[in-house]
Amino acid sequence: MTLVGIRAVHSWIDSKMRVIGYDPIKSDSAFVASGILLANAVNDVVRHFQLYPPQQLVIVDAGLRRLQESLGQQQQQQQQQQASTQYNTTSSNQNGGVTHSNAHARGSTTLPHQNDAFKNGSTVPSAAPQPYDLPKHFRQVIVLSPEDQQQLGATIRNLDIPSAPSRFEQFDSMDRKTMTEMIDSPSTLLAKGGLAHHPLVEEILALKHTVLEANHQQAQSNLKHEAELKTLYDNVKKMQSELKIKVEHVNQLQRRQMELCKPMDKKKIIQRLKKAKKESFDESEDLARDWLSSSSPVSTLDEFIDRFLEIRMVHHVRAAKMERLEKS
Repeated sequence: MTLVGIRAVHSWIDSKMRVIGYDPIKSDSAFVASGILLANAVNDVVRHFQLYPPQQLVIVDAGLRRLQESLGQQQQQQQQQQASTQYNTTSSNQNGGVTHSNAHARGSTTLPHQNDAFKNGSTVPSAAPQPYDLPKHFRQVIVLSPEDQQQLGATIRNLDIPSAPSRFEQFDSMDRKTMTEMIDSPSTLLAKGGLAHHPLVEEILALKHTVLEANHQQAQSNLKHEAELKTLYDNVKKMQSELKIKVEHVNQLQRRQMELCKPMDKKKIIQRLKKAKKESFDESEDLARDWLSSSSPVSTLDEFIDRFLEIRMVHHVRAAKMERLEKS
């Protein structure tokens, strides 16, 4: 967990504004082993900072600074309103005006038009804006315990801050005009001022070249995997297209299944039964007609009766089903 937008000194914070004093979040393994939720961890850290505020708190983020200023203005307006309300209430309880003896005792003079204004109930000018009241720990002298001193000393020793020179000998013999030109032109300052060969400048430039070289090497390493990544990307796109087609086919089958499994409409069932009943009736009549005309495929009377009764039974079953559906 890292605090962003501020610089502060606290026993729970290191030089990089990382929270190191809360044991459950000192490392990923510790956080996993603790079994607490992230929201609970943040709540515990915020509560500790509210009870024990950081020292030397400096807001470096512009957005947070504007938010702090807006909150300060709101608090200032509330204080002004309270002061104005209290003043008006006190003035209404008095008899209007200051006596000559009281004014003389205070060494001041009360002007006639001021008394008239108070007596006539004129609006009293509001008090001047009060300065923003800083938090208490902003105004306190820092008193560190031995443990805090040791931790602060260790933090400062770990900071990689180059020492600032007390003087620049190359500037001692320069006139004001030359120094002004050098200040207005950074390139001239580096060339004529000799800063190009200054140890601090050389150290910063070396650090710059080191970072650029590291970025270049990382970019070259990424380019080596470009073909592999492109092939992998194409395969993923192809699999996504195939998956999309298969999902659409599955959806169509599911819609077809739902259509087949849902109950049929009663009117459609009655219509189909009516048609099937007529077909079985016509089939039995055709069989009887063929028997009478001696053109029937059956040869004996028993075979004709069995076949005729079988077809007529199907006809009556379908008629009974249709009747039950119509009455239901």
